[in-house]
Amino acid sequence: MRQEEEWFARAALLLQHHRPADAAQLAMRRLQQEPYDVQAHLTLTEALLRQRRLSEALEMSRTTIALAPEEPSAFFLLAQVQHLLSRYMAADEAIIQALRLRPDMVRYYALRSQILWFAGLYAAATEVAYAGLNLEPQHAGNLLWLGMGLNKLHDYTTADAVFTQLLVLAPSTAIVRLNVGSALLERQQAAAALPHLREALRLDPTLQVAHRLLQQAIHDTHWWRQPIMWAVAQKNKIQHHWQAPHLRSKLWAVCLTLCCCLLLLPLAGAWLLSAVLDWRYQQEQRAPTPTDAWFYGGLIWGGFTIASAALLPASLPLVWALVGGGLVFPLRNAWRRFREGDKRLPLGFLLLLSPGGNALLMLHGFWQNPDPATESRSFLAIFGLFLLIYQLFRPAKPYAQQQE
Repeated sequence: MRQEEEWFARAALLLQHHRPADAAQLAMRRLQQEPYDVQAHLTLTEALLRQRRLSEALEMSRTTIALAPEEPSAFFLLAQVQHLLSRYMAADEAIIQALRLRPDMVRYYALRSQILWFAGLYAAATEVAYAGLNLEPQHAGNLLWLGMGLNKLHDYTTADAVFTQLLVLAPSTAIVRLNVGSALLERQQAAAALPHLREALRLDPTLQVAHRLLQQAIHDTHWWRQPIMWAVAQKNKIQHHWQAPHLRSKLWAVCLTLCCCLLLLPLAGAWLLSAVLDWRYQQEQRAPTPTDAWFYGGLIWGGFTIASAALLPASLPLVWALVGGGLVFPLRNAWRRFREGDKRLPLGFLLLLSPGGNALLMLHGFWQNPDPATESRSFLAIFGLFLLIYQLFRPAKPYAQQQE
């Protein structure tokens, strides 16, 4: 009896220190002495499973079940092997049998929840995880797959609360960090997913899937990916909130609304712009000339600045580039008037009235903010609006008539 306890303790220690090959050799030596030792069969199956020798582990687990059909651990290991082989229905049957033999084993509920999640049965996965948490409310495995299931069901508020509780319980577990990062990345929150994926790789550099997800998260944080991420997030919200029986009617209503917007809004915008331009040319008492390219350029720059504030990620280089480009238009207008002989207003006064002057005045408070990136969106939006107003309503003066 003492010899049996010693070899089992050694095998458990080898598995704990991630040495499954040595544990497998120890179990095989034990089986040579005791061919019907159930614990040796279980140890060998787990060692083969950890080495990803799945075909051998599958055969050994079936042998163990034939030897001890009332041993729940044998069905638990069989479920793990079938799960890694992507045979989810067979894995679910095995873990159900294990739960029938030991309904008080909380980790069995976690494994079944994981299997159902990979099978795409997210509602069932959350129900099983809740059943496991009823036995042990702080079980990390059940919390993990509960949060993952709720994330797939788009119940983000509850999922975030579960993830917060999970990170308190297991902050230094690579699998937890990996799954939380993947869940955030799935809901198009790449910036929030980055620290979790980096921490998962720090804890376990061998996680290949973490490398792939980290590269995807870095790629999705690029400024030109933001509109795409926003569109995908909106599509996911629509798919979640709209139930199938009403989906067709709602789709027709949305399509009709979009068609009206696509037809009416451009017409209204074109009419408004046409009215503004007609008013401007009546004030200047002249027809459009090629030099009006600066006027249209200022309008385009102002619109692009407002769009950048709404869509692009906040960054100080972007602020400087857009503000510097916008200042070109009032500076060019002031210089043209100076050359035409209009010297009544100094250049500094024109700049103060221009959007560039307002921007310079606002920059003082902007730099006093401890987190200036949080203010850059509203700053750029105001600057773009000022530039549009300046370009549309700046004082117009006819060109000097050439003397014959």
